[in-house]
Parts: sequence; C-alpha cells; structure tokens
Amino acid sequence: MKDFENHHPDKKNQPKLVVPVSHKKHQQLHGLTPLDTPLTRKMRQYDKVNKILVSMKNWTAAYKKDFNSTPDIDLERVSKLKKTLTKELNSLVKSELPKIRIKGLGPRYLAGILAYAHPSRFPSQRKFLYYCGYTQASREKKTYCRRIKPIMYNLVGSIIKHKDAKYYKLYKKLKEDVKARMPDKPKAALNMIAINRTATFILKEIYKIWSVKD
Repeated sequence: MKDFENHHPDKKNQPKLVVPVSHKKHQQLHGLTPLDTPLTRKMRQYDKVNKILVSMKNWTAAYKKDFNSTPDIDLERVSKLKKTLTKELNSLVKSELPKIRIKGLGPRYLAGILAYAHPSRFPSQRKFLYYCGYTQASREKKTYCRRIKPIMYNLVGSIIKHKDAKYYKLYKKLKEDVKARMPDKPKAALNMIAINRTATFILKEIYKIWSVKD
C-alpha cells in the first residue's frame, strides 16, 4: 500500500471516502498527467544529460584519486551536448522570458518551471503551489513534484547573487523576520526558511502571468 496514494473521489458529499490509487492514476484523476511538449521533452533530456555529466565528473575524480590517472571518458562530448541543449531550451522560452522581469531568473530556470509545472494546468494558485511543494499540506503529505524544489532553490540563490531589487530585498526581510521569531534556529535553517518563502512569492507571480490557458 505504500506505493499508493489516497484519492478523495467525492470531497463534497463524502469527504471521508478515500480510495487508494497509484501515483500515475492519481495524476490522471486530477488532470495532472505530465505534459508531452517540445519544452518538456527538451527539459527532461537536459536533466538526464546533466545527471550523466555530474556522475561522470564524480567518477572521474574518484578514479583519479584511487589510481592517479584519468580514465578515458569523453567528458567534453557530454559537456558540448549539455551546452547545445541549453541553447535549445533558451530558444524555446525566448518569447516567454520578457513577460517577467526578475534579475537572476534566466531562461533555464523558467524553462524548468514551465516544463514541469506550467501554471495553465492548474485551476487555482493553491493547487499550483501544492504541486510545486510550497504549501504545508504538500510538505506533510510529500506528494509534490520533486523537480521544482531544486529549480526554485537555485533560482532564489541566483536572485540573491544578482541582488534583484524586489526579491533580494524580500529575502532579507523574511530572513530578519524569521530570526526575530525563532532566535534559537541555526543560521542554515533560517536561510532555508527565507529561501522557501521567497520562492513561494516568486511562484505566485509566475502563476499570475502564465495561469491563463492558451
């Protein structure tokens, strides 16, 4: 049963009725089946290649440490493929990028969000945030899309680095507020809370822009 999720077929009339269904079937029932578009296909391809490249680099470093020599692995070829895919992703979201002005939000971050959780798929902002993992319920149930969290974590880091006028200021304020309310929290925990809350505000803005279905 641990591979099944709880589905509520009739929340209005029978709120306590729960039916165990597979994750794939649950997505279908809620209209959240992963999209198959040029952008989603290219993004999945990019992610796979990036994982392969990271693994190859790690194994190369480990091999060199153990045997004091470099294995015959074509890292350069995989790196070139990643660069090619990056350019193709940039091209696919080129027309979308001007819709949002956030310093540090590059085409790769936007491509990932629109590929894996396009706001037009969701009937409400709450469901969009739930799917992305930025509601208390989704965190407790752990049923959110695992691809969005790392994208948002890196995106907020990029925004902090580039000091976006709006969201860098918001991040600092949120961090100060959390520190004032939780003075005993470790710095790393305070930083993560501020990052997650900043990410939530960014996702809300993204939802407002792209929630209308074509």
